[in-house]
Amino acid sequence: MVKHGKSKIYFVSAGPGDPELLTVKAAKILKKSDAVFYAGSLINPGMLRVIKKGAELIDMKILDFEQIKEKLENLLEPEQKKDIISILHAGDSSIYSAINEQMHYLERMGIKYEIIPGVTAAFAASAANLSILTMPDVSQTVIFCRGEGRTGKMPAGQDIKSLASHRATMAIYLSFGLIEPVVRDLKEYYPENAPCLIAKDVSLKSQMLINCELKDVVKKAGDFSVKNMAVLIVGEALKGKYFKENRSKLYDKSFSHGFRKNKDD
Repeated sequence: MVKHGKSKIYFVSAGPGDPELLTVKAAKILKKSDAVFYAGSLINPGMLRVIKKGAELIDMKILDFEQIKEKLENLLEPEQKKDIISILHAGDSSIYSAINEQMHYLERMGIKYEIIPGVTAAFAASAANLSILTMPDVSQTVIFCRGEGRTGKMPAGQDIKSLASHRATMAIYLSFGLIEPVVRDLKEYYPENAPCLIAKDVSLKSQMLINCELKDVVKKAGDFSVKNMAVLIVGEALKGKYFKENRSKLYDKSFSHGFRKNKDD
């Protein structure tokens, strides 16, 4: 059993990369952490400037899980006095992160932990693109998914083709390494002129936002050398600002709700 004393672990979500898009709580935790684990291959180096001076930094990009555990256990020894330890993850820790096995380990060891949420890539991309993901009468559902790659087969009914059958807004992560079969599956249900957004390095100086139609996604990805760490958003809601007739009911003067009555009611 690790002698962890009063130590607490925080899984801190870094968001899309811009330190200003950290939540206030995430920034506060980083500023008082005694040690911070981070994946140097994914985390914007500018994010490390938020961390308090003198904190121990451990880059996880070349470590396996056993090595991470060993380093963590060393930090939890009483003589280390590392009361607050953060594990900094890109994006939001609840989507396509590796924290599940880390959480199980901490629970087995009786170590307290907390998860700090963050801005995920699809939300940051939509905002940067001045577009929206849902719209009345167009799309009221957003599907977060990924193509089938090296991490194994998709659970039944959760492959790209099956999900595309809903014709909802789709935010497809970690899939530009296999973009041709992904687009081929999307075309089974979406028209070739379906609006798409290819978003790479959202919120960073190298940000790339490519608006195109589904039929052009593969070519655009090649032309702009878009690799795996990017998100593809597909769906008619991307054209939202051009659909003047699809207005929200919330501020419609003819619509009553608990705080406002239609004068004809």
